[in-house]
Amino acid sequence: MHFEKIKESDKARIDEVLAKSDSTGSEYSMLYLSGWDFFDFDSMTIAFEQGYVFIRFRPHLQAEDEESDSHGWIFLPPLAPKGEFAKAVELLREYCEQSGEEFYMSSCRKEDAELLDKNVYEIADKTDYRNYAEYLYNPQDLIELKGKKYHSKRNFISRFTNTYQGKYVFRTYTENDLEGVCALFSEWIKSKSFDDYHDSMERQEKRVVKLALEYSLEYDDFFADVMEVDGRIVGFETGELTASNVGIVHLEKGNIEYDGIYPSLCQMFAAKHFSGARYINRQEDMGLEGLRKSKESYHPCGFVEKRIVRLVGANERERQEQNK
Repeated sequence: MHFEKIKESDKARIDEVLAKSDSTGSEYSMLYLSGWDFFDFDSMTIAFEQGYVFIRFRPHLQAEDEESDSHGWIFLPPLAPKGEFAKAVELLREYCEQSGEEFYMSSCRKEDAELLDKNVYEIADKTDYRNYAEYLYNPQDLIELKGKKYHSKRNFISRFTNTYQGKYVFRTYTENDLEGVCALFSEWIKSKSFDDYHDSMERQEKRVVKLALEYSLEYDDFFADVMEVDGRIVGFETGELTASNVGIVHLEKGNIEYDGIYPSLCQMFAAKHFSGARYINRQEDMGLEGLRKSKESYHPCGFVEKRIVRLVGANERERQEQNK
C-alpha cells in the first residue's frame, strides 16, 4: 500500500468508489477533508489499493479533541464497495503490521464497526458519541413537510413567503454574491456569543464558507444558493450530492430578523437539489443545545453514529508503555 499526498484531483477516484458504497456520512467529502482544522490537510495522504480508498492524517495542532493528543497517524475508515468494508479493514491492518504504524481508525460508522471480528478489533471508549452523530432525514419529509409534526415549519415558511411576497428570491450563488454572503456571515458571528473553543470553530467556518462557495462554482455536485429580500442577501445555504446519493448540507446561515428564514432555506434547498437523494445529512450538533434542538425539530429518520476502532489490547499496551 503506497500513500501519497492527497490533492483535489483525487476527488474523481474517491467518487468512483463512493458510488459503489452505501456511505451515508460526510467523511469523504472533499470540503470536509480540506476545510476543517481537525484534519491537517497538508499532512493528509491517500492510497488506492485493490479498489479501496485509504486516507490517513495527523490531527491539526489547533484541534481541541482527544484524538489530537497524538496517536501518530489517524486513519479514516476505508472507503469500499458495499459489502467489502471488513475486507478493506483487514488490508489496512496488514499494512499497519508491516509498516509498524499504530492501527487507529476514527469516524467509523457504528454499523460498520459491528461487522468486524471482535477478537481482533475493539471499539475504543469515547463518551461523546452523540455529539458527533450526523443527522439523517428522509428527503421528502424536508421537502413536503407533511403532517402535524411539521405544522410549525409550514407556518414559518408561509409567514416568510407571505411577508416578503414579490420581494424575495431564492437563487443560485454567483461570484458577484461573495461580498454579500461574507457580510451576512460576519453579521451572524457578531450576533452570537462564543467561548474560546467555539470562537475558534467559527473562525474555521469562515474559511469553509469561502471554500464551499468556490466548490459550488467548480464542481457539478456542490451547490450554493442565496436568499435575497429587496436585493439584499439575508440567507445562504451550501451542500453537495455525494456519489453515494446522499445530500449533505454543509452550511446554512440566515438573518433571524426575517422571520421564517431558516425553515425556508432548509425546505427550498432540499427541494431544489435533493429530491432524488437516499437521505439528507445535516451533520452533527457538536453537543450545542440550540443546534441539537433545531436538528431534532426536523425529525431525523436516523443517525450516522461514529466510533473509534483499535486493535484488541491496544489500550492495555498503551498503559504498559506509560508505566515503564
